[in-house]
Amino acid sequence: MTDESVGWADRTVQKIRRLLPERQIIIRTEGETSYLRVSTALQVGVIAVWVGVAGWVGFATVGFQNQKDMIAEKADAISRSRQAYRKLLDQVSDYQLSIVGITRDLKETEAHLRGLFSQNEELKQDLSSTEVALRSSEEERNRIASARKQMNDQLELFGSELRQITGKNNALEAHIGTLRQHLAVVEAEKAEIAAERAALDDRLWGLHNELEASNAKVTLLESNVRALKTDLRTVILERSAVAVDNDTLRAQVADLESTLDTERDAHRRELVKISDRTRGQIAKVEDVIRRTGLKLEKVVPVAPKNATGQGGPFEALLPDMTLSDEDDALRVELEQRLERWEQVVGFYASMPLSKPLTKYTVTSPFGTRVDPINGRRSVHNGVDMAGPYKQEVTATAPGVVSFAGRRTAYGRVIDIDHGHGLVTRYGHLAKIKVKVGQKVDLGTVIALLGSSGRSTGPHVHYEVRYNDKPINPSKFMKAGTHVQQQAKNAK
Repeated sequence: MTDESVGWADRTVQKIRRLLPERQIIIRTEGETSYLRVSTALQVGVIAVWVGVAGWVGFATVGFQNQKDMIAEKADAISRSRQAYRKLLDQVSDYQLSIVGITRDLKETEAHLRGLFSQNEELKQDLSSTEVALRSSEEERNRIASARKQMNDQLELFGSELRQITGKNNALEAHIGTLRQHLAVVEAEKAEIAAERAALDDRLWGLHNELEASNAKVTLLESNVRALKTDLRTVILERSAVAVDNDTLRAQVADLESTLDTERDAHRRELVKISDRTRGQIAKVEDVIRRTGLKLEKVVPVAPKNATGQGGPFEALLPDMTLSDEDDALRVELEQRLERWEQVVGFYASMPLSKPLTKYTVTSPFGTRVDPINGRRSVHNGVDMAGPYKQEVTATAPGVVSFAGRRTAYGRVIDIDHGHGLVTRYGHLAKIKVKVGQKVDLGTVIALLGSSGRSTGPHVHYEVRYNDKPINPSKFMKAGTHVQQQAKNAK
């Protein structure tokens, strides 16, 4: 080893040591510190192992890819071989058919040759007897040789004919394929022609029906014209009879006027009864509204007494019929009470007097209370009604769902707008069964009782709001109970 090579090796070792200096790994376990020494040789070994593994992986990858390509090529070759094999099988089947025919001919020829061979044996037996027979035998042999040659020529002719037949068969198959295509085109054109013919038949049938309908209309119009002519003659004849009937009707009108006076008295008494009954019903409904805690003069204000403006054209109820001042005052009073009845009943129909649950316990009333979460004094704008988990929650009055979703404190909550400023709210639900904009009736199942949101257990937080101000729901439920009791007493 020369000095130059030794110096090159030293420089290489120094470079490796600069690139991979000795390292120490500090390991601290349960307060004790230990050091793991990683020498330059160990680092070089690890790098060499890593390079070897990477090279092996690359070599294996390249080999695998080459093998995969070879497998794909072999698969293509196998596929091509299978196709060629299928074609060969088809050709072999054709050859088998031709060979069967040739074999049949060869068998016939063999039988003929065997007959010739038997004749040859007979000639051989006669050969020893006479020279003439020998010459005849030689001629027969020549004839047999010529016959054999003719048979070979026939076999060659059969082969050429077989090849010609095979070519003709291929041409016939191609021609048959072309005919099948033409047949498919003809069938499609035939179907189109049939469809067009069916459409024309339908159109002709429709025109025939329209023509019959037009003829029927013309016949009907002619019959109507004849009927009108007959009616015109009848009217002319009846005009004279009407004049006689008018005198009879005048006498009947006089009798009816006397009867009308009697009916007016009875009608006046009925109006008084209806007015008194309406006043009683109005008082009952107003009492129910007051029981809910709402101020009657605000929710359904009474029209001022000085509001007496009236007018419009006069149209008598009956011809030549006028009302007395007493009847007119009674009518005005009844109209006012009916208007008041419609007013209070319209508000009454939208009032939530029912209860949202069938089985419940009031766990927190309306008003001030101690908050169940933080224990501080607070205002409670509804009534907490506890009951079995997932009990059905029903609408307490007909209305439209204005909100259905989640709110921070209420959890899953539903708001129903009942009109006239009344809104009910149902909070802490387990499941919502309605959508915003959906119309609901009294008793419609809208949700299932739960404990979502700021809640300590399964219950429904039930609110009644008027013009967005909370009102005690218990008063509405008590008013509903009062209505039910009145209905039972009336029965």
